[in-house]
Amino acid sequence: MRLSVLDAMAYAFMVGMGEVYFLADAIRLGASPFQQGLVVTLPLFMGAAGPLLALRLLARAKARKPIVVAAALGQAGILALLAAGDARRALDPTTLIGAVCLYQICGQAAGTTWSSWFGDLVPSQVRGRYFSRRNRAAHLATCVGLLAGGLFLHRLEPGRAAEALAESGLGFAVLFGVAAVARLVSVSLLAASAEPRFRGISDRVRVVRYFAGNRGSRAWQLIVMIAVLQYSVYIASPFFQPFMLETLRFTYLQYMLASMTVIALKIAFLPAWGALIDQHGARSLCALSALLLALVPLPWLWADGLGWVLVAQGFSGFSWAGFEVSQFALMLETSYRSTRVHVFAAQSVANGLAQLLGSLTGALLAKWLVAMQAVFAVSLVARLLVAVSLPRLLPAHEGRPAVRRRDLLLRVIGIRPSGGVVHRPLAAAELPAPAVDDEAPEGLDR
Repeated sequence: MRLSVLDAMAYAFMVGMGEVYFLADAIRLGASPFQQGLVVTLPLFMGAAGPLLALRLLARAKARKPIVVAAALGQAGILALLAAGDARRALDPTTLIGAVCLYQICGQAAGTTWSSWFGDLVPSQVRGRYFSRRNRAAHLATCVGLLAGGLFLHRLEPGRAAEALAESGLGFAVLFGVAAVARLVSVSLLAASAEPRFRGISDRVRVVRYFAGNRGSRAWQLIVMIAVLQYSVYIASPFFQPFMLETLRFTYLQYMLASMTVIALKIAFLPAWGALIDQHGARSLCALSALLLALVPLPWLWADGLGWVLVAQGFSGFSWAGFEVSQFALMLETSYRSTRVHVFAAQSVANGLAQLLGSLTGALLAKWLVAMQAVFAVSLVARLLVAVSLPRLLPAHEGRPAVRRRDLLLRVIGIRPSGGVVHRPLAAAELPAPAVDDEAPEGLDR
C-alpha cells in the first residue's frame, strides 16, 4: 500500500507532464481543427477498448499484476517514442494521434485491472482513508508535473505554440522523455507490489442477466443520457485549448496557468460536492451539475485574454467536479458490485463514441462558421437542451440505499481538456457469485 502511494505520484506526474501537452504539441506540428479534435477524442474512443481487453484477459488470467505491468510499460514506451520523434523532428499530427490512441488503450487496460487488484488488496476498514491520502498525493504530483512542463516549454520552445518553427520540438521531447521515465518508475513500483490471490470475475451469464434486468435497464438509461451530454460537451471542449493557443496567442506559461486553474478548482470542490450528495442525493446533484456544465461555454463567447479564460476554466473545474461525483454515485446505485466493472466498461465505450462524434461535429462547424465562438455557442445551446431534459430522464434508484460520499473511492486516471483531473471509482473485489435474479437481496452482492 505504501508502494502504491509512490506509484500514484509517479503516474500522476507523468499525466501532468505528458497528457496535458499532447494537444499543444499537435498545434505546434500544424494540426488542422479536424486533427485537433481527433487528438482529444479519438484516443478516448479507441481507449475504450482497453477495459474490454482487460475483461477478456481477466476472464482467463490467474494473476492481475502481469497485465498491469505490461500495459504500463506500453505507456512508457509510447511516451519514449514520442520524445524521440519530437527530438528528431520526425513527428507529424497523424503519428501523434495514433500514438496517443495506443497510449490510452494501454492506460485504460492497466487502470481497469489495477482497480480489481487493489480492490482486493486494501482492507475494507481503511479503504476510505487510504484512497483519500493516495489521491491527495496524486493531485499534488499532477500539479507539479503540469508546472514543470510549462516551465520546460517556456525555456526550451522558441516562440508560441501556433508558430511551428524549424528549431522547435526540443521542449516537447524533454517533456515526453521525463514523463516516460516517471512511468518507468511507476512500473517498477507496480512490479514490486504484492497481489492477493485472484478469484476471478463474474461469469458472462450473470452479466447478461444483469443488463437484461430492471436495474441493468436503468444503468443503460443512465449511460445513454451521459453519452448524449458528452456529445454536446465535446462539440466545443476539444477546441478551448486551440482557441487559447492560436486565437488568443497564449504563451506556454499562460497555457499552463489556464490548465492549472481547471485542475485546482476541480480538486478543491470535489469534497464539497460529495458532502452535497450526502445531503440531497446524487440524482438532484447530477441534474444541477449538468446545468452548470451547459453554461461552461458562456464566458468563452467574449473571452479575449487570460483573465476571462481563468474565469471560464475555474467555472469548468467547479462544474465538472459536481458532475463527475454525482454521475459516479448514480452508476453505483444502479449496479451490483459483481457487475460494476462491466458497467463502467460499457460507459467508456458509449462516452468515447459520443465524444468522438461531438468533436467531429465541432470540427465541421469550425470549418463552416466564421469564428470559433460560434462553435462554442452551438455547444452551449446543445448542452442546455440536454440539461433541461435530464431531470425527467435520469433513472431513480430503487430497492437499495443511496450511495454516500464514503462509498465513492476514486482513483486518478488522466486529464481531459477543460475537465481537469479525471477520476474513476475503484472497482470492488470481483468475486464469482451464484446465479441469482437481478432483484435479489442486496446482501448477496454487497
